[in-house]
Amino acid sequence: MVELKVVSKGLKVNLSPHQISYHVKHATAGCPTFIVVEYHPSPTSKQHATLRLYSNDQTLGLVEHGVKLEPIVCYPLNAINWLDLSLHLTKKSGQ
Repeated sequence: MVELKVVSKGLKVNLSPHQISYHVKHATAGCPTFIVVEYHPSPTSKQHATLRLYSNDQTLGLVEHGVKLEPIVCYPLNAINWLDLSLHLTKKSGQ
């Protein structure tokens, strides 16, 4: 499962308690889920926007630190490496 979020104001990623619980429970069970964040540091410009991938075991850190938390991988929004992203989403744990 992949959760999609957009952050265009500030650094906070808005996850509901239900979404947090879902990702934490799946992390505990060893079932991979991900949170993909489209981050716009400036709401008026897409020039520095990024796409950031977080795993479910980063959920609580993402809630606490927002997009300051180091993602698994980060791409400029105008140059996403879709093949690389798909490899991160489909690789088995521990690889």
